[in-house]
Amino acid sequence: MNTLTQNKIQTNIQFLVTKKVANSNGFLHPHVLFDKIQLVATYPIREFYTHEVPAIVDYTFKMTKSARLHDKLTIQAQLIQQHDKKLIVRILVTKPKKKAGTEEVICSAVFGFPLKEKPIRKVS
Repeated sequence: MNTLTQNKIQTNIQFLVTKKVANSNGFLHPHVLFDKIQLVATYPIREFYTHEVPAIVDYTFKMTKSARLHDKLTIQAQLIQQHDKKLIVRILVTKPKKKAGTEEVICSAVFGFPLKEKPIRKVS
Protein backbone atom coordinates (compact mmCIF):
# COMPACT_ATOMS: atom_id res chain seq x y z
CA MET A 1 0.00 0.00 0.00
CA ASN A 2 1.27 3.40 -0.99
CA THR A 3 0.03 6.43 0.96
CA LEU A 4 0.24 10.03 -0.16
CA THR A 5 2.20 11.88 2.46
CA GLN A 6 3.72 14.83 0.64
CA ASN A 7 1.42 17.30 -1.11
CA LYS A 8 -2.16 16.12 -0.90
CA ILE A 9 -4.10 16.96 -4.03
CA GLN A 10 -7.13 19.07 -3.10
CA THR A 11 -9.87 20.93 -4.98
CA ASN A 12 -12.35 23.48 -3.63
CA ILE A 13 -15.51 24.23 -5.63
CA GLN A 14 -18.22 26.76 -4.78
CA PHE A 15 -21.87 25.73 -5.26
CA LEU A 16 -24.88 28.02 -4.90
CA VAL A 17 -28.29 26.49 -4.07
CA THR A 18 -30.74 27.91 -6.62
CA LYS A 19 -34.46 27.39 -7.29
CA LYS A 20 -33.52 24.96 -10.06
CA VAL A 21 -31.92 22.48 -7.59
CA ALA A 22 -34.23 23.07 -4.60
CA ASN A 23 -37.67 21.67 -3.81
CA SER A 24 -40.80 23.80 -3.28
CA ASN A 25 -39.84 24.29 0.39
CA GLY A 26 -36.42 25.69 -0.57
CA PHE A 27 -34.30 22.67 0.43
CA LEU A 28 -31.56 21.33 -1.82
CA HIS A 29 -32.45 17.98 -3.40
CA PRO A 30 -30.04 15.38 -1.88
CA HIS A 31 -29.62 13.60 -5.24
CA VAL A 32 -28.44 16.86 -6.83
CA LEU A 33 -25.81 17.28 -4.12
CA PHE A 34 -24.72 13.65 -4.47
CA ASP A 35 -24.37 13.99 -8.28
CA LYS A 36 -22.34 17.18 -7.85
CA ILE A 37 -19.94 15.72 -5.26
CA GLN A 38 -19.55 12.56 -7.34
CA LEU A 39 -18.34 14.76 -10.22
CA VAL A 40 -16.10 16.91 -7.99
CA ALA A 41 -14.52 13.74 -6.55
CA THR A 42 -12.95 13.11 -9.97
CA TYR A 43 -11.12 16.48 -10.08
CA PRO A 44 -8.11 15.65 -7.85
CA ILE A 45 -7.45 12.31 -9.59
CA ARG A 46 -7.73 13.19 -13.29
CA GLU A 47 -3.96 13.32 -13.73
CA PHE A 48 -3.74 9.63 -12.84
CA TYR A 49 -5.61 8.58 -15.98
CA THR A 50 -4.80 9.07 -19.65
CA HIS A 51 -8.46 8.63 -20.62
CA GLU A 52 -11.70 9.18 -18.70
CA VAL A 53 -11.79 8.59 -14.96
CA PRO A 54 -13.37 5.15 -14.41
CA ALA A 55 -16.59 4.62 -12.47
CA ILE A 56 -16.56 4.64 -8.67
CA VAL A 57 -16.00 1.19 -7.16
CA ASP A 58 -17.24 2.02 -3.65
CA TYR A 59 -18.39 4.97 -1.58
CA THR A 60 -19.82 6.15 1.72
CA PHE A 61 -22.11 9.17 1.91
CA LYS A 62 -23.43 10.88 5.04
CA MET A 63 -25.69 13.91 4.92
CA THR A 64 -25.81 15.64 8.31
CA LYS A 65 -27.61 18.92 7.57
CA SER A 66 -29.88 20.37 4.89
CA ALA A 67 -28.89 23.14 2.55
CA ARG A 68 -31.45 25.80 1.68
CA LEU A 69 -32.12 28.15 -1.18
CA HIS A 70 -29.32 30.76 -1.61
CA ASP A 71 -26.85 28.85 0.60
CA LYS A 72 -23.28 29.10 -0.67
CA LEU A 73 -21.68 25.69 -0.27
CA THR A 74 -18.01 24.79 -0.51
CA ILE A 75 -17.24 21.32 -1.84
CA GLN A 76 -13.75 20.16 -0.88
CA ALA A 77 -12.34 17.10 -2.62
CA GLN A 78 -9.02 15.68 -1.45
CA LEU A 79 -7.05 12.67 -2.62
CA ILE A 80 -6.19 11.04 0.69
CA GLN A 81 -4.74 7.66 -0.27
CA GLN A 82 -3.28 5.87 -3.22
CA HIS A 83 -3.33 2.09 -3.00
CA ASP A 84 -1.91 -0.31 -5.57
CA LYS A 85 -5.42 -0.87 -6.97
CA LYS A 86 -7.48 2.11 -5.77
CA LEU A 87 -7.46 5.88 -5.28
CA ILE A 88 -9.43 7.21 -2.28
CA VAL A 89 -11.00 10.70 -2.41
CA ARG A 90 -12.60 12.38 0.61
CA ILE A 91 -15.37 14.97 0.13
CA LEU A 92 -16.50 17.54 2.66
CA VAL A 93 -19.35 19.97 1.94
CA THR A 94 -19.66 23.00 4.20
CA LYS A 95 -21.60 26.24 4.44
CA PRO A 96 -20.82 29.32 6.52
CA LYS A 97 -22.61 29.68 9.86
CA LYS A 98 -23.82 33.26 9.85
CA LYS A 99 -23.79 34.02 13.58
CA ALA A 100 -20.74 32.01 14.65
CA GLY A 101 -18.47 32.90 11.73
CA THR A 102 -17.51 29.24 11.30
CA GLU A 103 -18.25 26.50 8.78
CA GLU A 104 -21.07 23.99 9.22
CA VAL A 105 -20.70 20.52 7.67
CA ILE A 106 -23.56 19.61 5.33
CA CYS A 107 -22.29 16.22 4.22
CA SER A 108 -19.21 14.06 3.89
CA ALA A 109 -18.32 11.22 1.56
CA VAL A 110 -15.46 8.93 0.61
CA PHE A 111 -15.12 7.59 -2.93
CA GLY A 112 -12.89 4.80 -4.23
CA PHE A 113 -11.74 4.74 -7.86
CA PRO A 114 -9.96 1.80 -9.51
CA LEU A 115 -6.38 2.45 -10.55
CA LYS A 116 -6.48 0.59 -13.87
CA GLU A 117 -3.56 2.45 -15.38
CA LYS A 118 -0.17 3.27 -13.96
CA PRO A 119 0.00 6.87 -12.68
CA ILE A 120 1.47 9.46 -15.02
CA ARG A 121 4.74 10.58 -13.50
CA LYS A 122 5.61 14.27 -13.79
CA VAL A 123 9.23 15.02 -14.57
CA SER A 124 10.64 17.62 -12.21
